[in-house]
This record gives sequence, structure tokens and C-alpha cells, in this order.
Amino acid sequence: MIGGKVLDASALAALVRGYQSMVAWISVATSTGIVFYVPSLALTEVRAVRPDAGPALAELLGHSVVVLGELDAATADAVDRLLDEAGMFDALAGHVIQVARGRGWPALSSDPGRLPRIDPDREITPA
Repeated sequence: MIGGKVLDASALAALVRGYQSMVAWISVATSTGIVFYVPSLALTEVRAVRPDAGPALAELLGHSVVVLGELDAATADAVDRLLDEAGMFDALAGHVIQVARGRGWPALSSDPGRLPRIDPDREITPA
């Protein structure tokens, strides 16, 4: 079974900015079937800072290997408990870590400090 990666907002921002590392990840994912889980909060965060990101994000979401993940009530509750245990509040980072744990996948991030604050043991792949 091919696994996947859970993308955080920094990975999406790297794609929007045209960073070659993320362009390469998209190519690898589409050619090998690696699944990208994109939390809806990550999209919201990137769109808030980069209103011009729409076309790049729409292209990403159009790939068959991309799953858009909504934050449903059960997941939100699990994220809230996770953040309470970590003693901090970062809803997006918590959502990324919660999904990565549940799926047994690493996160894909270009921000090496954000996710480890929630779970220092979770594998993070550089974007």
C-alpha cells in the first residue's frame, strides 16, 4: 500500500510560491500514487495571507492524489484534546498532527518548528 503525507500551510505556501521542492513533491506524488491530505484549515490560512493563491491551490486540489480534509466535530474534539495535552493552541498544527497520527503518515512542512511543538516524535518531511 502506498502511503501519504499530511500537508501543512507552509507546504501549501511553498507550492504557491513556486518552490521547486514542492513542485517535485507534486510530480512524485502523481507518478507514484502518494496521497496528499490537505486540511481545509491549511487552505484557509494560506488564502488569508496570499489571496492570489487560488489558481495554484485549485490546481493542487484537482490532482487525483489529493484529499481535502474537513475538520469535522469528532476530529475537532480530538485536536482540542491533543492541544490541551501539549499545553498550547495551534488548530492547524493540531489537525495536521492528529491526521498524521491517525493515518500513520509523516507531515510535509517547510516550517521545521511548528509541528514538533505539538508532537516532537512525529516524522516531518521537509517540503
